[in-house]
Amino acid sequence: MESIITVATVMTMYMNAVNSNDANYMYNGDMEDGKVNKIEVYERNDDQRMEHKVEYCYYYDEQGRLSGKEKLSWDETKKEWTKDSRLTYKYYKNGYNVEVSHWNSDKQQYDLPAEVTLYRSQAPNLTTVRTYKMNERQDNMYLTSSMIVLEPIESRLLAIR
Repeated sequence: MESIITVATVMTMYMNAVNSNDANYMYNGDMEDGKVNKIEVYERNDDQRMEHKVEYCYYYDEQGRLSGKEKLSWDETKKEWTKDSRLTYKYYKNGYNVEVSHWNSDKQQYDLPAEVTLYRSQAPNLTTVRTYKMNERQDNMYLTSSMIVLEPIESRLLAIR
């Protein structure tokens, strides 16, 4: 499958955010060895001062693919970042999964995924995308959306030339 989330993808997302014309937000990125490790987001308040908003931490596997993205929220009372949620990326031969988990402060750990999206290559230029959400009453997941993504053949032919 061609759509793998790599260091270059994360770097592009960071550069797009930094170069955004949205004056209410400021982004501070931490990079190491060409990889974005974290991005702090600040928001302009009514007094025109920048305040902590969220922090995103990025994790990569041994192949340089994105394996996780953790979201931390600023706790103004404690004056520290607190865990909020995370995305976990799992790669397979014909695609990948993105799992969404939320932080459980009582247990001091992430809960089981509340949502999972499966991206699967079915044929050249054809990918299926299915999203499942957790039904906590029945302790199982149910399908919430399903779609087929078809890449135009012409664009692939132009890219090959």
